[in-house]
Amino acid sequence: MNASPDATDQKVNNFAYWNTIYEQEESPRWHIGVAPALKQWLETSGAKPGRVLVPGCGYGPDAALLAGHGFDVTAVDFAPLAIERAKAMHPQARIDWRVADIFELPEREHFDYVYEYTCLVAIQPGRRAEYAKACHSWLRKGGRLIGCFYNHGREGGPPFNITREQVLKLFEPLFKIHTLEITPHSIDRRKGHELWADFEK
Repeated sequence: MNASPDATDQKVNNFAYWNTIYEQEESPRWHIGVAPALKQWLETSGAKPGRVLVPGCGYGPDAALLAGHGFDVTAVDFAPLAIERAKAMHPQARIDWRVADIFELPEREHFDYVYEYTCLVAIQPGRRAEYAKACHSWLRKGGRLIGCFYNHGREGGPPFNITREQVLKLFEPLFKIHTLEITPHSIDRRKGHELWADFEK
């Protein structure tokens, strides 16, 4: 999976960029604990546990929550330090932790779910279509992409803003869109800016 780099944003393609942030900040700004929207989904959707991929997992609070609800979790992050700390924070969680570039993961692993939470807004915007196709390739037929897209409305990044219209343009050709709406279940500083998604392959 190769794409032409956008020179202004290509820094995020390097794992050292992210690892340096973890070295400088024990609790980076994106480390917010469990996402309220995921907790709500787990408590109300009736979804059957299955294999789930969590790309850009950070310290893994959502991955650990999914594992605690009986999901078979593979959690991936670009930054070795993120995975090291995630393992230390969740020593009892049965999770396949991986240090990897998500664009280099094996295709067609046939996960039942991909859980998206601020991974897309962390990658170079020029690679978003590549990411949408990767999500499609990771899922079995009928598998679901669930999670939140961050429509914060600010310039620059990461996180790089994405609108509802942009999400639809990327994912509608590949998925059946069941839900893509602002969720009322967000931490205070993100209220009104998180689009809960439920897409089916």
